[in-house]
Amino acid sequence: MRRLSYLFSIFYFLFSANSYAQETCKLRGEIRDSIGLPVFDASVSAFNSKNEGIAFTFTDTEGSFVLDLPCNESYDVEVEHIDFESYSENISMDKSKSVRFKMNRGVISLQEAVVRAKQPITVKGDTIEYDADSFRTAADENLEDILKKLPGIQVENGKVFYEGKEITTIKVGNREVLGGNTKLLTKNLPADAIDKVQLNKKFKQNPFANSLSGDEEAMLNIELKEDKKSLLFGNATLGGDAHEHSDVQSKLFYFSPKTDGTFITDFNTYGKEVFTNEDYFAFLGGMSELMEEGSSFSLRDNSNSLRLGSAQDASEMGSFLSALHFGYEPSKKLYTNAFVLFNNNNLSYKSVQERIDANNYERDEQYNDQHLLSTLGRLRVDYTPDSKSQIKYRLSFNYIENEDDQSAQRSSNNIFTGNTNSLLDKTSFSLRQNLSYIRKIGRDNNLGIYMRHQMMDDRPDMEIYSDGNPMVIDTLNFNNIWQQQKFNKNNLQVYGIYNHLLTNTSNLRLKIGTNFSWQNLKNSIYEDNSLITNENFLTDSDFNYSEFYADATYTKKFGIFKFDAGVGIHNFRNKTNLLNASQSLELTKILPHLDAEVKFSNAQALNLSYKQEYKLPNLVDLSNGYDIQNYYSVYRGFLGLQEALYHTANISYGYFNSFTFFNFYVGGTYSRTVDNMQSSSIIFTRTDDNDNTNRPQINSLINNPEQDQTISAYFGANKRFSRFYSLSLNGNVSYLDYSTQIGFSDGINVLSTLTNNTSLIQNYTLTNKFKIKKKVELDAGLNYLRNDFESTAKSEFTTWRPFGKLAWSITDKLLLQSDYSYRLQYDADELINENQALNASIRYNIAKSTYLTFMAGNILGNEQIVNTRFDASLNRTIIDTREVLGRYFIVQLRYKF
Repeated sequence: MRRLSYLFSIFYFLFSANSYAQETCKLRGEIRDSIGLPVFDASVSAFNSKNEGIAFTFTDTEGSFVLDLPCNESYDVEVEHIDFESYSENISMDKSKSVRFKMNRGVISLQEAVVRAKQPITVKGDTIEYDADSFRTAADENLEDILKKLPGIQVENGKVFYEGKEITTIKVGNREVLGGNTKLLTKNLPADAIDKVQLNKKFKQNPFANSLSGDEEAMLNIELKEDKKSLLFGNATLGGDAHEHSDVQSKLFYFSPKTDGTFITDFNTYGKEVFTNEDYFAFLGGMSELMEEGSSFSLRDNSNSLRLGSAQDASEMGSFLSALHFGYEPSKKLYTNAFVLFNNNNLSYKSVQERIDANNYERDEQYNDQHLLSTLGRLRVDYTPDSKSQIKYRLSFNYIENEDDQSAQRSSNNIFTGNTNSLLDKTSFSLRQNLSYIRKIGRDNNLGIYMRHQMMDDRPDMEIYSDGNPMVIDTLNFNNIWQQQKFNKNNLQVYGIYNHLLTNTSNLRLKIGTNFSWQNLKNSIYEDNSLITNENFLTDSDFNYSEFYADATYTKKFGIFKFDAGVGIHNFRNKTNLLNASQSLELTKILPHLDAEVKFSNAQALNLSYKQEYKLPNLVDLSNGYDIQNYYSVYRGFLGLQEALYHTANISYGYFNSFTFFNFYVGGTYSRTVDNMQSSSIIFTRTDDNDNTNRPQINSLINNPEQDQTISAYFGANKRFSRFYSLSLNGNVSYLDYSTQIGFSDGINVLSTLTNNTSLIQNYTLTNKFKIKKKVELDAGLNYLRNDFESTAKSEFTTWRPFGKLAWSITDKLLLQSDYSYRLQYDADELINENQALNASIRYNIAKSTYLTFMAGNILGNEQIVNTRFDASLNRTIIDTREVLGRYFIVQLRYKF
């Protein structure tokens, strides 16, 4: 912990030292009308000599404002209000000053026309409108470049933020485009097509929500120029090297007043990231829809997700991706869009796994060949038949084929013990449907009826061949084991939510609903194509689950305080049928929940919450048949598993002021679980040194009689000290205290003990950002990661990672980019891995829309990555070393249109 205190001391010194990097002057002012009355909610903007927005604010009820401005410069201070004529004055800030402005009421004359210059910023109620031409420069290429210049808005790698919160809705012409993927829009919409940027500070996704719904957020609307209302744009890329690598990509976007479309296709052999997980979630409707907004489901779940390849996946790879999106809005009442993505990855790599404990050292040299094919799609329909109702329908599907062929050479204590070959051939399909109807009742109340349906079919077939070292399960030897498995699941949720606004400051929310789940699991195990019918080797299980619940929540707002207090009553029922046993469960529980908010101002708020919830085991948790996971591990469920109770409390505080360029947030979570479902393992010990058979570890679940606890905290701060320098620090700390059961067996007797495990994980990142004359952008920082784990043994893993990132506009046409990181990994005080990563590219603008790029990846030739962890169930340290893509050089030609 002393090393950690040193680290915090360094962070504090850096923050303190740089807080005086540039002197700041305060401009205090009052704005009055012609008769001396204060002007409320007027926008006040300060622009430097280069017409860059430096600070921005609104006047309060007394007509007062304060701007923090760098000293020793002159600024054009502009004041705007919808009811007054605009006012502008140049002020030299050699020191802090106080000013008083007078504004005249606007006059409308029908007899004359007045031609005036465009106003850079206009305030219209809750909307701030920015004139794009007032902020655009010749170097701006896309929407992202313009947004970076707008006062009050921040942009980080395509993500847009206002008052510290991400803007998740960006429309074009008041219509959602590109399937709601904001990053694709900001990085590709041409800057010269943009006329206005409108920021709505109080946007509601649900147009029928009342004033206490608490779902207000910021939203951007982009208005295109008249001659750009129908717009086709995009880019095409062709690249590669002389013999090994290829890079072919096209991105095509189309807008019109009623239609938009996207077509993306890419093939590369060096792990280029085309679609991130964020893009994947965005096209599926965002996290709010994937998390079943408003629903309650109490079963442990096994997710089925799409896997996208990256440069860290393999030493050899080929990746093909194609995505198509289409949106159509024939009228203001109806909006539809559809999206489909196809991805095919072929990966090959070599890896080594080492398993180390007090008595043994085991090593597997592994060769993997993996073929992954995945397809996902989404259909969305929004229909608004009248001003008081709305119908929404969502359909999404995901299909995966994964074939993973692995051969391994095994050794124990440096003695060769044999070869194994394993083949996982898995197909999986899932489909999700959401249907909702929302109706406004009267002036302030609304009723929502929701239905969610999900189905999944999962078929993972596995074959394992051993050339003389058989797997021994129970008393049976397996040299060529083959497992066929089929798991399907159907979930149905139906519920209604009624919001009744009691007064302007109080609301009653009533919710009633039901959940159903039907699950079936079949598993067959063969040895040399002969079906094994012994007990626990054949599985045919069914599971029926139902939940009925009702919940009432009272919301009250007074002053800066707002709280939601509620209670729900839940009735759970399920029945599990196995081949040789069955079990039924029925229970009723009362679950309270509480949320509170203290909103000190628009820039800072404190939030607290507490809830209780039950999680029940699913069919895989309960079914007691063997499920072979790999050569070393077999899983079987436990029919006696019971429900677990979760207590969760959260606290968070955030302060954000985009005009003083300071952002700070901190928060924490405490979770305590009663009867938590935790792992139980049986490890077989050899009684004979000449015994070369492999008895795999048997894993299961138990209800932990001890109470598991988790404490986590996070924080972050960002401060821009000048236009040239900013500093950010963020981190998270988590402490876990839980128990697992470990049993040791000699093949006949089992001795089991409950083992307490604690884990303290710390992760901190300090980043310095430098900008020099709009030519150079440099990020330099340090990441510190530490994991202290204690079980039957102690382990300490530490990683130090200094890093840097450079972007240098050498000329208007020549851009140099590079990134570097240096990783040092320690086990206790012993250095176990050291590697450096350096990538660079140089781009030349051949013509207005044509770019030639030379890219160099993994320049230092690091060809492997190492991951270290401690496995509590095995009581072992595990080191995984994997080969990755080596050094490569690629020439790339890109054309933008």
